[in-house]
Amino acid sequence: MIRFSPPAFSGSKDIKVLLPNMLRRRKTDFVDKDVLDVPAGNGDTSQLLLELGARVTASDLYPEFFRYPAIRCVKANLNGVLPFDAASFDFVICQEGIEHMPNQLHLFQELNRVLRPGGRAIITTPNYSNLRTRLSYLLLESEAYKLMAPNETDSVWASDNAQTIHDVYLGHIFFANVTKQRVLAALSGLRIVEVHPTRVNYTSLALLPFYYPWMRVAGWLARRRGLKRGAPSARRPEVYTELAQLNQSLNVLTGGHLIVEYQKRMETPEAVAELTGKLVLETAQT
Repeated sequence: MIRFSPPAFSGSKDIKVLLPNMLRRRKTDFVDKDVLDVPAGNGDTSQLLLELGARVTASDLYPEFFRYPAIRCVKANLNGVLPFDAASFDFVICQEGIEHMPNQLHLFQELNRVLRPGGRAIITTPNYSNLRTRLSYLLLESEAYKLMAPNETDSVWASDNAQTIHDVYLGHIFFANVTKQRVLAALSGLRIVEVHPTRVNYTSLALLPFYYPWMRVAGWLARRRGLKRGAPSARRPEVYTELAQLNQSLNVLTGGHLIVEYQKRMETPEAVAELTGKLVLETAQT
């Protein structure tokens, strides 16, 4: 079962405050643990993890912006293979990175690969599953009704040191809602264990009385129809229950951000075999 906490009604809505507060609450979990911070950005999260007692490895597409010389920042592109051995880390922190990635399945597989058995990945992203964003997408296919939809003039950027297309930074082009994240994680060998609280988005809260009853009805009808269709599956009721939990969570529906924690269940080929009944071998990547 997924653990949920209700959203907060006061405090900061900035992920640069929310994530550090959550990490501090969990500080004993990081003592003497190997933690990868990717993308590391300017390094504030890496420095905090170091102060909490972790052995920190930082990595980013633009390591030149990392500002803590006591921590080495390794250049890496989340669209490619991370430059770390398999099973190297107990935790991976992926802060505000997934929404920039065109191949999010590959990202989940790479995070799973570098985690040790039972390791945890904490992924943060703007909450594309809250009610404000759902309404914004209906109106403009945008993450917020005051913004234009993602486009090539507003969403593409490169540093002065960019040399190839792989060094180009892509903006919030690739929405990563919570149910999409869940299935990509399952395909990779990860499972959601907790959706952490964030501050409520008040537009989403105002929309809740209008949306929620219809969402419950639609969810019930979809579950009923889904259980009757297709080949029988012992996993389907469990999967549908998790989807209902996510779709009915107040933290998901009203929170301004998503902070989702995953646990490694198995390696990716084993997960694919479990889901399909067929073992699919990974191809070598260079």
